[in-house]
Amino acid sequence: MNWDAIGAIGEILGALAVVLTLGYLAIQVKQNSHGMRVAAKLEIDKQHTTFTDLILKDPQLFKLQVEGLAGQELSEIESARFALLMQRCTWNFSSMHYQYKTQELSDEDWYESKRLIKWITASVGFRAWWEQNQINFSKDFRNYLNQSLSE
Repeated sequence: MNWDAIGAIGEILGALAVVLTLGYLAIQVKQNSHGMRVAAKLEIDKQHTTFTDLILKDPQLFKLQVEGLAGQELSEIESARFALLMQRCTWNFSSMHYQYKTQELSDEDWYESKRLIKWITASVGFRAWWEQNQINFSKDFRNYLNQSLSE
């Protein structure tokens, strides 16, 4: 065997090693992407559960949410508390939207999130709050929510 043949074999083995490495990296990227989507879904579930638990554990806060979303007259203190409640809820919505836009949230999971967002934002009380407070959110999220509200 001469040096040319040994060199050719070395080149073939090197090319094969590169192909195998690229295949391995592709598998790792796919697994990492899946892991990120799972983590995003779990985080959204955690945010929603935390928010829901907060309301369910406090009958006054539950009553405030129902009355506030219905657009009923609230005292100054109740209005301030309702505003903070909507701020917290809407930050969760903004997080859901961001994770969808960055493709960390699947279309199926985003569908669930959109249904929740529509349910809350359809209320008179939320819309009144949003008109006064939307400036606190990113332009992209404001555009999404305002378009959603007009549908």
